[in-house]
Amino acid sequence: MKSFALIARLLLFLILSMITPPSADEVYSKTEAANRLYRQGKFEEALKLYEDALLLSPADPKLKMNKGSALYQLGDLESAEQSYEGALSAKEKKARANAHYNMGNILFRKGEALERQGAKEAQKQYKKALEQYIQSLDLQPSDYDAKWNLQLAHQRIKRMEQQQQQQQNKQDKSNNDNRKNQQDQQQKEDQQNGQQQQDKQQQDQEPQQPQKNEKEQQQQPAQEKETADMKKEEAKRIIELYADDADSLNRPPKKGIGKQQQPEKDW
Repeated sequence: MKSFALIARLLLFLILSMITPPSADEVYSKTEAANRLYRQGKFEEALKLYEDALLLSPADPKLKMNKGSALYQLGDLESAEQSYEGALSAKEKKARANAHYNMGNILFRKGEALERQGAKEAQKQYKKALEQYIQSLDLQPSDYDAKWNLQLAHQRIKRMEQQQQQQQNKQDKSNNDNRKNQQDQQQKEDQQNGQQQQDKQQQDQEPQQPQKNEKEQQQQPAQEKETADMKKEEAKRIIELYADDADSLNRPPKKGIGKQQQPEKDW
């Protein structure tokens, strides 16, 4: 009877040990090891340990953040975005702010890729990134990186709007020029037809006018030569006027001051 009770206790202990949640020390040790690998640039190995830790603590938003960072470094932006979305449930404002910041970086990168392809959807991604940076700053107003990236995303949006406006203006001008050319061509044809009819009527009524005489034909090239000489003299005068400023005109412009920081941050 005693042996039966002992066996029952052993079985109960084994069952309880199987369903006992993992210790915080185990999750912590895996996370610390993964963080060391991440800082060493070993992102694939770090990702594996983050995933192992998430199996032990699947609801931990900080682990989701770290996993997303490793995926981001490996270029898997879609999976990284999903991990960061899971980190938005963090209780700490700073953690949520960093999640919004990181999601903004992903959306910014997507916008850059689309812009390189010439896709208009790039502007939409930049606007989404802008919204994420705004939410990050709402939670953490002193984050300089978020402020910088917010400004950078805003500049990209404005630049694309200006490019689109220029393209639209160019297209409108091209359409107007085409319509004007068609109208001019039609008017020219109408004038030619009218002139032909008028010439035909004059030919029926009057003798044909004589052609230019030889003297008039010889005067024309002389006049053209005189005009060309005048143009040369004018060009020479302009060169003399700007001769004193030749050094400054040939000197390359100064480079703009102001840096171009990429929207990336180590987490």
